[in-house]
Amino acid sequence: MVHIISDLLLHPKVVETRSHMHHSISKHDHLLRSARISYKLARVMRADVRTCVRAAMIHDIDSRMGTLRTHGRIAATWAASQGENHAVCHAIETHMYPIGPVPRTREAWVVSLADKAASLTDLTICVTGMLTGRTWDRRRVLRATDPYYPVRKRRLRRHRRVVGR
Repeated sequence: MVHIISDLLLHPKVVETRSHMHHSISKHDHLLRSARISYKLARVMRADVRTCVRAAMIHDIDSRMGTLRTHGRIAATWAASQGENHAVCHAIETHMYPIGPVPRTREAWVVSLADKAASLTDLTICVTGMLTGRTWDRRRVLRATDPYYPVRKRRLRRHRRVVGR
């Protein structure tokens, strides 16, 4: 599987995700888990493995620039600017189904399902880590390295003032 995404693994935008927090773990871990699950699901569902794995590896790039509904489009636009084909971009854009657009290809369904499975695993790791203390340690490290975290904190404070909480 690594040979399919070796160029992506070295891309600065993907490397940067190692310091981004996503479900209290690094976004890079979530992307790799999604890619591994996509690889296995694609073979079972007879989908194009290359398309599935590449889309899964970059499906949440720049996700913070949008909302749950729009971040798939943002990541797909970035992927297209990097030369990814339409099938990869469609799989990325529709990975948030049923919140986002409906997947129209087998590959898009694989990525959508893989993202959900990876998120469940992320959540399990997070909750288990809360019991052992690992999640809190990991969150501290990621908060210190995540360039978006201070901005997020300010946005939340501003939102609370507007809403009146």
